[in-house]
Amino acid sequence: MRMNSTVILSALLLSLLGVTSHADKQGTTDRVGEAYPLGVCAVTGNPLGENPVVVVLTDMPREELNGREVRFCCGGCKTKFEADPVASNSKLDEMIIADQLTVYPVGSCLVMEDESMKDPRGPEARRDKNVVIGNRLYRVCCKSCIRRLKRNPGEYQTALDDRIKKQQSAKYPLKVCVVTGRPYGENPFEVVVANRLVRTCCGGCAAGVQKNPELALSKLKAPEADSKSDAKSDASTL
Repeated sequence: MRMNSTVILSALLLSLLGVTSHADKQGTTDRVGEAYPLGVCAVTGNPLGENPVVVVLTDMPREELNGREVRFCCGGCKTKFEADPVASNSKLDEMIIADQLTVYPVGSCLVMEDESMKDPRGPEARRDKNVVIGNRLYRVCCKSCIRRLKRNPGEYQTALDDRIKKQQSAKYPLKVCVVTGRPYGENPFEVVVANRLVRTCCGGCAAGVQKNPELALSKLKAPEADSKSDAKSDASTL
């Protein structure tokens, strides 16, 4: 009974947070990869607001773009994006790379594990191959590894998830579920979205995070911002 109550409460809170509103109306059954992870419009870079236009791309000039979920602040931006889909997707890739490099795990090439890689947060991070598949950043050492990655992205996504959980667990900034705000206890549900580890109190909340990552990520990033602000304050007093 207690477990059922938790799931029901989580579902209600997800609804209140808007996790099941506009995205459900648009439908994401054909989505390939992760939901759109950014809190800003893919065209203007402005905040999406409470009712973004959610689109799963189809009829793209490149097959690999089909199934990607993209969100816009308005219908006009959707039209602009679709007017030049190759350039628009390339711009979106850059937005996602810039965001996810900040949290990408340090280590070797994801495909050829004996090949070293540059620090993803260092000045030479762009010298390696940064590839976005399904709104997710993957880092590999060469074009050959890109081809292997694209042939079987699911295999490498699992390997990347494992690296993220290992590296981000120790410094995970929250003790509570990102959806309910309740302590998640000793055995939280764990999901990886936008290359970030997210912990929740139950499976219902975890599913909500995967459907609409931005709401959860905004809470996850808040402690990071507070920590950086505190660090700057401490430095200024030295």
